[in-house]
Amino acid sequence: MAIELDAAKAIYRQAVDPSASDSEGSAWWHEVAGELRSVVAARSLDDAAEVIQWWHHDWTAVSDTPRGAAKRIREAARAMRLNG
Repeated sequence: MAIELDAAKAIYRQAVDPSASDSEGSAWWHEVAGELRSVVAARSLDDAAEVIQWWHHDWTAVSDTPRGAAKRIREAARAMRLNG
């Protein structure tokens, strides 16, 4: 599934951080989009979680886990694909 930058922003905001804004910068958003593509394309939820495991500090700060976020990312991407 090809995920364009605007779609990646929408998925990230829905699944991870609704307050993320364009002020994060283009380079940051392109990096996030690449990781989201890898999460969505992963063979399993555990593989998807490994892609974003390095965000560990952020997960613990909000009582979240990479697996939980990977699940939400994949669900948001599927919903966008089904809805348009």
